[in-house]
Amino acid sequence: MAQFRKGAEAIEQAAQRQSSGKFMPVFKFEAGETKYVQFLMPIEEIPTVLMHQFIIVGQREDGTPKYERFISRRDPALDGSDGYDDLTDRFGLSPTNRSIALALEVEPVYAGGSGKRKVIDGFDLAERQFTGKDGDTVTVPAFGLIIESPRIFFTDLAVNAEMGKAIEETVWAVKRTGKSTDTAYTFIDTGVDALDVEEELEAFSESFDFDDYLDMLSDEDRMRELVGELPDDAKVSMFDKKKGGAKQEDKPARASSRRRAVAKAEEPAEDRDFEGEDSENEDGEKEAAPNRKSRFAELRGATTKASE
Repeated sequence: MAQFRKGAEAIEQAAQRQSSGKFMPVFKFEAGETKYVQFLMPIEEIPTVLMHQFIIVGQREDGTPKYERFISRRDPALDGSDGYDDLTDRFGLSPTNRSIALALEVEPVYAGGSGKRKVIDGFDLAERQFTGKDGDTVTVPAFGLIIESPRIFFTDLAVNAEMGKAIEETVWAVKRTGKSTDTAYTFIDTGVDALDVEEELEAFSESFDFDDYLDMLSDEDRMRELVGELPDDAKVSMFDKKKGGAKQEDKPARASSRRRAVAKAEEPAEDRDFEGEDSENEDGEKEAAPNRKSRFAELRGATTKASE
């Protein structure tokens, strides 16, 4: 496996630079939404890569675009500037820095309270449901990937880690504000220990291997197969203005209760995890972030424990 850039230092370096298998869900953070997230890897193991996203490699039977993502072979951990990257050389697309973390969504358990103020007493394992190939409903823990800009999403976590906070040992409240270039994320440590999900994670690992996933995304033969045969005038990016797209691509716990909160959703085709990401340009543009003080105050209110 390639030794991709990992940890807080890689995240911070990527954040400072301006941009020049199997179905795996990707967490989507809607504007104004708060999610409760448990990271399943320490900051030192979170890789930062040069990635192409939302690449159109064909069409499905219903005529909708089929998307894939690729880690550029020009990533410094791979072949560097001499690496094969048909998306850059032939279609003019620049890969962007993205950090990738394996995480689990959890659901708050509320203590007794009154009025609009809810008091969180702990957390439960969240689950997702999908319809299998045989038509049966399958329920699995809400494991997923967070693939986000190191500058916009992961910098605050890296700072916490540098101050001695093990990000995988607690539950985080994560709130997104903004819908486009004003996007910002606020992180609050809820003070609640991470849930013990060793058994569930072991079962999940039988069908998904994080390192194998990175190897698949960075496989040169895969890009040659999926991209190399596309015509030169093909629209390969949903961001490509020149070919009618929206935009140009941006440049380079342990709780005693185990009640499950279930969100039912049909299992999409393997490449449809892209529906769980945001389409706006995130790197290389100025951000008009919402007032930091007000964002923290709102989140602190939402994560107050009953015992405090």
